[in-house]
Amino acid sequence: MCFSSRSVCFAVTVVVLAIFSTHAARAAEFGERLGNLSTRTEVGTGANLLVSGFVVSAGAPKKILIRAIGPALTAFAVTGTLTDPVLGLYDASGALLATNDNWLAADAAAMAAVGAFALTPGSRDAALVVTLAPGAYTAQVSGAAGSTGIALLEVYDVTGAARLINLSTRALVGSGSGTLLAGLVIAPGGGPRHLLVRAAGPALGGFGVPGTTADPTLTVLDSRGLTLAANDNWDTANAAGQLVAAFSQSGAFPFPSGSRDAALLVDLSPGNYSIQVGNAAGAAGVALVEVYDLTPATVTLPAGSGTFYVASLRPAASAATSTASGTATLQLSADESSALINVSFSNLGSAEVVAHLVLDGSFILGLPPGQFSQRAWTFAPVGRYSAADLVAALKAGRITVSIDTVKQPTGELTGNFVRNNGSIVFLPPAAAPAADLGLPTPEAASRFLMQATFGPAAIDLTDLAKKGYAAWITEQIALPATPHRAYTMDDFAANNHEGQGPPVDGVYPYPGGTHRQAAWWKVSLTAPDQLRQRVAFALSEIFVVSDQDPTINTWQEGAASYYDTLVANAFGNFRPLLEQVTLHPIMGVYLSMIRNGRATFDPAGGQLSSANENYAREIMQLFTIGLNELNPDGTLRLDAFGQPIPTYTQDTIVETAKVFTGWGFFSTDGARNFRTTGGNRPGDWLIPMMLYPEQHDNTAKTIVGGRVLPAAQGGALDLKDTLDALFNHPNTGPFFSRQLIQRLVTSNPSPGYVYRVARVFADNGAGVRGDLGAVVRAILLDYEARSPALLADVGHGKLKEPLLRATAFLRASGATSDSGRYNIDAYPSLVQAPLRAPTVFNFYLPDYARPGGLAGAGLQSPEFQILTDTSGITMPNFFHLYIYSQKPPVSSADNRQVIYLRPDSLLPLARTPSALVDQLNLLFCAGTLPPTSVARVVTALNALPAITPADDLERVRAAIYLVVNSPDGAIQP
Repeated sequence: MCFSSRSVCFAVTVVVLAIFSTHAARAAEFGERLGNLSTRTEVGTGANLLVSGFVVSAGAPKKILIRAIGPALTAFAVTGTLTDPVLGLYDASGALLATNDNWLAADAAAMAAVGAFALTPGSRDAALVVTLAPGAYTAQVSGAAGSTGIALLEVYDVTGAARLINLSTRALVGSGSGTLLAGLVIAPGGGPRHLLVRAAGPALGGFGVPGTTADPTLTVLDSRGLTLAANDNWDTANAAGQLVAAFSQSGAFPFPSGSRDAALLVDLSPGNYSIQVGNAAGAAGVALVEVYDLTPATVTLPAGSGTFYVASLRPAASAATSTASGTATLQLSADESSALINVSFSNLGSAEVVAHLVLDGSFILGLPPGQFSQRAWTFAPVGRYSAADLVAALKAGRITVSIDTVKQPTGELTGNFVRNNGSIVFLPPAAAPAADLGLPTPEAASRFLMQATFGPAAIDLTDLAKKGYAAWITEQIALPATPHRAYTMDDFAANNHEGQGPPVDGVYPYPGGTHRQAAWWKVSLTAPDQLRQRVAFALSEIFVVSDQDPTINTWQEGAASYYDTLVANAFGNFRPLLEQVTLHPIMGVYLSMIRNGRATFDPAGGQLSSANENYAREIMQLFTIGLNELNPDGTLRLDAFGQPIPTYTQDTIVETAKVFTGWGFFSTDGARNFRTTGGNRPGDWLIPMMLYPEQHDNTAKTIVGGRVLPAAQGGALDLKDTLDALFNHPNTGPFFSRQLIQRLVTSNPSPGYVYRVARVFADNGAGVRGDLGAVVRAILLDYEARSPALLADVGHGKLKEPLLRATAFLRASGATSDSGRYNIDAYPSLVQAPLRAPTVFNFYLPDYARPGGLAGAGLQSPEFQILTDTSGITMPNFFHLYIYSQKPPVSSADNRQVIYLRPDSLLPLARTPSALVDQLNLLFCAGTLPPTSVARVVTALNALPAITPADDLERVRAAIYLVVNSPDGAIQP
């Protein structure tokens, strides 16, 4: 009956349902355990008896309660019950250890101790209370005198230091009422359990089991019936490698590669759960459901129930070229007297010298070298800081981790501890209230257009108020894309003197950065497809390339082509976008994938070179799955010890780097050379890279999730399989969705907001994963984006990034030039320019939290990372420059390019300052400018003369300057 030391035991059954004890099983002596395992099914005769296996782990003997319930099920309105169950217990050799027909009154106390529902005195239900040594056991239920009917088999942990670590039941699985349901209870007092759950069907054929289900599906549900985890085919999941390791750890028999058996790993907190096994193939068949407890012997959260802090370690400003990254966590004790620190990192540019914690530039604590866990820190005075000062600084986000290296002695990796959310067990967030998606008020319309466009103009508010949100989005999605490359080349043709490359007869051969920037400003300020362009800009800050790279700076037409890739795919599917980004030569040069050859070796086998790891690292870290595993709501998924779980290791990066070898410039030349072909003509930067097979590493590769790519399958299939794995990884939806919400709506979306959008990423309602049009619609129409109630939440909204402040100001003020050109030099005044980020990490990090009140409140504030004392001056000066630029009185080639404001809709309000300020409040602040601020601006305007049209214009200019530079003008509500 049992095929392994961990008891893979079978029973053929017909109808399978489940019933659980009315109370969670209570801990008698030891809380760290599975407290109850149960299966309800129909008991037949012969081969159709109910047989389930369980395993007692190593340790002292354990007292077990086993019950076979039949007559007592009638109290739960169950019909067709087994009238007289007989219970037998067997050891691993098949020897009968104990048996019972009708339960003994003396066992009632054990039943009460574990919280099992009471049995009616004199009923014919069966029960055994036995003390078992570690090992595998089988419980068998039959009917007295060959009777049949529905019975419930339960196994309870009563006492003992050993643990119940495995339950298995074999049953006939169909659809509907034929779905198999098994139940388990995790006892309170010991924290979460790390479980392997399997539904075997095809794999049973190897044991000679006939009539197996062809394609079992597996779902774990909580006591509310909410799905916590699900799987169909085990080795198409991204955790396939982890599952193989779990099979080995648990002693479970292996599943063949490519089989349609199901398996998953799940962490469950104390409580009641059910396991549902269905049949994707439709026809009924035999399946085996198994539960293995893989939890370490001790499972506690470090430092008790204190607050959890995370520092994302990124290269310091002085180490901008570093590709290192890492994570540090700190668990503050409940009494705030101490903390435990964990640090992990990879890819330092040189050897580590020292690691330490820093407060306001002062050393406060030395850290162990390398990666470490659970370094205790007891707060005590350091220098001028008291213990209370240190705790206060930690809460305010002012304590920094610094890892110094030989080449970066002042710090290569750094990051501030910020309060974070994470959980060992994921529970789906509650549903959000319904959003009001009727025709918007002017204030609601302005707020929406700040999220969905480059800023509202008066005509946009009127248009949206007539159409409503949903119709406006549908119309925007249908608009054709405005091309950046075409606009760049048009601007180059009209302004060749600003080009680059050695001129021939005074004519420059290539467009310069000025041409691409002018094209971007023209599109952003005037193009009708505002939503598409706004999303593309957000994508450009996720899939980062930068013309601060000198090669990209030379080939600005290629950079514009890359941006058009983002524009074209803004409402498309994430998977094709990921592939087009990967194979664009601009990305190829920026992250070193182009001409990235396989490893080379000398005749003696010594390695001479290895594949470049840059793109392999960033496609995981920044484009798809992030550094650590996430729950479906974007919060950190923690392991049994309360620590983040890395999504990949340095070994994964090394292996994945091999996938991205062999790709070079496209060419039709039969004598093409991987190292020298292409890169010298503008067209080389417009066509996706092609594979040079002889330069691809064709060895087997183990990529994210432990998936193994077979040797010799070729570069194209290696690429496809890897992109598919990243696209389908459970992190990708919440990781990407959260960043897109941050870029469009709010820096601090709630876990519920992320969860709702990530679910749309997973399925747009028609079974399609990665539909970005559906994702954008979900972001903009969500309750948290549309509800005015959120305006009072201090964590809602975001600081407008400088470029978006500028575009909104220029669009609302009617900025124009006589030539129609928008030659705006935004960098460095705005500390931003499109495709000009200083590093692959963008202009700012999505998880940056400004130290002080924001970090102390656990709020992220990404755009504040580039708000400095310098930019706080240069930005108002930028606005002042354009506010006071005037239309040149004399037309000339240069004068025709002067940008000036045409505030035609505002001039009629100039002599009514309160009305003027109200309109500017609507355009720049969505009506959120406080009454005190409104009054101050109105008072200032009333003090200005208003006699001539020139005075009117001056009053409008002054009003714009005051409102756009107000604190509320800098915030997107």
